[in-house]
Amino acid sequence: MKYRLLFLLGLAATLGACQPETDPLIGSWTVDKVNVQFDEQHNTPALVKQIGEMERLNTLSISADSTLVFKGLEETKKGKLSLRNDSTLFVDGKAFGIWKNGRIVTRTGSPLGEVVVTYRKE
Repeated sequence: MKYRLLFLLGLAATLGACQPETDPLIGSWTVDKVNVQFDEQHNTPALVKQIGEMERLNTLSISADSTLVFKGLEETKKGKLSLRNDSTLFVDGKAFGIWKNGRIVTRTGSPLGEVVVTYRKE
């Protein structure tokens, strides 16, 4: 009886250890927050609002083979995603954003200022 119990416990532990680990990055992502950091002395509040609204339409999709698909208002980009030990995300070798507290955060700079977009998993 003891041996059966030990065998069943060992079998359960082995099967539990064989469960595939779910990658928290895999799935569909939508915009959670947009922070438009433009100099409002040189840009109108309407422009800042419009850019924020456009950024809210972005989506990300990450598949099990590490392919990231970014869909924005006027563009779609696809590439291989990798995550460094310092939580920096790269797409095709170029910095894309960071993985922080279960969110993906991207920063885009321009002559007008910077846009910080935080994505959450659907």
